[in-house]
Amino acid sequence: MQATKPVQFSPVSQSQPIQVKPKVFSKQQKSTYLVGITIESTAKLLTNILLSLCVTSALLKLLPHYQSIQEKLQVIESEIEATTDRLNNEKEKFSRYFDPSQAKTIMQEQSNRVDSHQIPIIWLEDNGIKPSSESTPSP
Repeated sequence: MQATKPVQFSPVSQSQPIQVKPKVFSKQQKSTYLVGITIESTAKLLTNILLSLCVTSALLKLLPHYQSIQEKLQVIESEIEATTDRLNNEKEKFSRYFDPSQAKTIMQEQSNRVDSHQIPIIWLEDNGIKPSSESTPSP
């Protein structure tokens, strides 16, 4: 059989913790460092301003296009509404014209014929003249 060897850990040394000393810059190094940071910040600021100007000009160019599209959309929506109303009207007419129970009524509307079971009623204007009665003799 093969046995594994026990793992031995090295003892931890009880040395003092290492202290990090702050770097001391000379005046020339400090001014060079500040100039570098200033140039970098200025470059970032100019880049952001340039990007902002580009985005603003693009939005200003897109605004009239957006408004024209909105106007076209309103025209299309009004046409859709009118077409929908017309379609509903045509559906009602279609269902009425092809309804077998209303066939007689529609035929009477389309022609001057009257059903044999109906008696035509003729309305006369009332002129204020009383009808004369022929059954009573006048003296």
